[in-house]
Amino acid sequence: MHDPILVTNKSNSRTGNYDKFTTWLLLGEMNTQQSEISIQITDVQPNGMQGLHRHSQVQCYYIVQGQGEVLIDGASKVVNVGDAILIPSNAEHGIRNMGATVLQYLTANRCFASEVEKQTWSESELTL
Repeated sequence: MHDPILVTNKSNSRTGNYDKFTTWLLLGEMNTQQSEISIQITDVQPNGMQGLHRHSQVQCYYIVQGQGEVLIDGASKVVNVGDAILIPSNAEHGIRNMGATVLQYLTANRCFASEVEKQTWSESELTL
């Protein structure tokens, strides 16, 4: 019987490993079969950056630990623990770790297509 309550964390989520940052797809279309919401958590190593990119989904970041610099459409702002950042649809954006420890942030947005999820979070999810 399938458990009606889905609980995920870093240990049972698809992972994307990149240069100086790692991202986990906690909730997405691939594990929820829903397209309304996606939640990811990302760790950026000191001097690391999630590069500039854009997509149609409105997105928000919430800083869980560390200090960073968020870049949105050519503007930048220093962000700290507890800050929430709104990223408009199709805005070019990225975030850089400005501190000596890991920058961790939670992301929420409408789901990316499952094909994009498979590319971005390429390591297989573990059995729940």
